[in-house]
Amino acid sequence: MRVVASCLCGGVRFTLPGPVGDITACHCSQCRRASGHFAASFDIEGDIDYVVLETLGTYETPKGAMRGFCTRCGSSLWFRDVDGEVSVEAGAVDGLTGSRLTSHICVDDKGDYYDIDDTKLAESEYGAQGPEVSL
Repeated sequence: MRVVASCLCGGVRFTLPGPVGDITACHCSQCRRASGHFAASFDIEGDIDYVVLETLGTYETPKGAMRGFCTRCGSSLWFRDVDGEVSVEAGAVDGLTGSRLTSHICVDDKGDYYDIDDTKLAESEYGAQGPEVSL
């Protein structure tokens, strides 16, 4: 099964191994700047196969990770960590993902203009298990 994903304008379109896994919300400052709020993404195993990559751009982070985005419409599409692990933005999936938001990470770095008001698992640091967030 392959999942189809694309940017807002259609300048980048790709497929990836499916099904979509659990979706994680990252509240770190980089994800907030790249997305305008927080990033909701899922990890993939296997390769992204590009159908259209007319407007694909990449940004290398100071630590050597890569972010993929559309140079025309600005859509954030994927993130490749320095160890090679890839996560795809859930909002880039064409149609339904068939998945759910299951956790929040980097909640200590979240913006001050919103609260996390669900009971999803929350991690305070990258990979460090933190307290559950609830109202």
